[in-house]
Amino acid sequence: MEEDDNGLSGKQKMAIELVMSGMSDREIAERIGKSRQTIHRWRNHDLDFRAVLAERRKATREQHQDQLSGLVSEAIGVMREAMREGEMNTRLRSAQAVLRMSGLQAAMQTENPPSEEEILNEFLDEMIERVGVKRGFYGPKQLLNGEQAEEAEDAGKGASLPNMQEIW
Repeated sequence: MEEDDNGLSGKQKMAIELVMSGMSDREIAERIGKSRQTIHRWRNHDLDFRAVLAERRKATREQHQDQLSGLVSEAIGVMREAMREGEMNTRLRSAQAVLRMSGLQAAMQTENPPSEEEILNEFLDEMIERVGVKRGFYGPKQLLNGEQAEEAEDAGKGASLPNMQEIW
């Protein structure tokens, strides 16, 4: 059996080419004169075969990515032309496609504004925090530096405000 530096026989190298062309295990087996089980074993259990196949797939993906990258400026030119010279419906679809691809459309969608209750709760939380700090009590964990907050948690003391009913 002839092998080269990557450890694959000539038939295994042919099988890789056929896998890359999209053939099934059965078709590959018929083409190179091996059993379908042998092809299956190579694809699923032969580490050298799997490594070379993975390298080939990666190289092919990179090549396709390069080809697609080369088409981007051409596609942008076609979109530009369609937006300027096409029928209004074509121009609108082209503009929508450009916005979708740019990510601006998603970025311009705003979150739901906070409810009146959420705003009031946030305000009250801030006021309670200020009163606690002003009266000399420990503030919430975010008022402590990270090390102090960890020490307080480890000691089981916590770093929260005391019961506000006791203050009032």
